[in-house]
Amino acid sequence: MLSEAQKTFRFAIIMCVCCSIALTAASVGLKERQDENKLIDRQKNILKALNLISKDKKYTGDEIKENYNGNVKEFYLDSEGNLTEEETARALFLVGDASNIKTYAVPFKAYGLWSWMYGYIAFNGDGDSIVGFTVYSHGETPGLGGECEKPWFQDQFIGKKITDINGKFVSIGVVKGKVADKGFSKIKEKNYVDGMSGATITSKGIEDYLRKDLSAYETFAKRLRRKG
Repeated sequence: MLSEAQKTFRFAIIMCVCCSIALTAASVGLKERQDENKLIDRQKNILKALNLISKDKKYTGDEIKENYNGNVKEFYLDSEGNLTEEETARALFLVGDASNIKTYAVPFKAYGLWSWMYGYIAFNGDGDSIVGFTVYSHGETPGLGGECEKPWFQDQFIGKKITDINGKFVSIGVVKGKVADKGFSKIKEKNYVDGMSGATITSKGIEDYLRKDLSAYETFAKRLRRKG
């Protein structure tokens, strides 16, 4: 027969085991929910860049997944700039199919004053005209570099081009002040957007890193431009 001390010890052991199992189960369940939320947020921002959802409307997770799975195909670029389903460092999300690309989005990251900024930039199937731009994660100063998340900044990119009048890749410039005040020709204005007031470093970071990241997709984009 167990003594009182032994009973107490056994009870403590049983409670520890039960608590451990409960905590493990809760942790696994929480991680699954976190992973699911991250996936939905990623899909939502890709859809925003591709203009497949409104930036002003709220959607349920199921609506996001249904829209994404029904419209977006995930690919990567190989070392030759060809589409592949094998994972590489260059992800690409397209609407249409490989032989008839309507629009496509690519990820980018840029370092501002305080943090990395993460987003997506989307193009028409011509490999030149921008159809959407979004920044979904950053740690920049609210009211200054933090304006990168605001519609007024992001919507400027729509309709801009990443090539000049001669078809040469120039990416997108982010000017200090307003593009309209720079004296650019109407054609050259297509390669620039207004910067964020008081956030020169953040603006320059977006410009520099966009050029770098988009350069990695140029072989693919050139092929689309030749078709056009």
